[in-house]
Amino acid sequence: MAKRYVISIEPIGSSGVVLTIAELPRLVIFGETAEDALGWAREAIAFELRDAPDNAQQPALEFVLGRAS
Repeated sequence: MAKRYVISIEPIGSSGVVLTIAELPRLVIFGETAEDALGWAREAIAFELRDAPDNAQQPALEFVLGRAS
C-alpha cells in the first residue's frame, strides 16, 4: 500500500509552478514544470522519511492532485 500525499500545483507567472503538500504544510516546492516540482517533492519526502524509526517499513509514495490547505 502506498502512502498518499494530497498536493496542490499552482502556476507562478511564466516562471514555473509552486507545489504544496497538505500533510507537510511547511514544505513549499518550486519547479519549472509540474513534473519538475513532483520530482523535487519525492526527493524531499524521501529525505524526510529516511530518519524515521521505521525507515525500512516505509510504503511507496503516491501523489493525489487536490487542494493543499
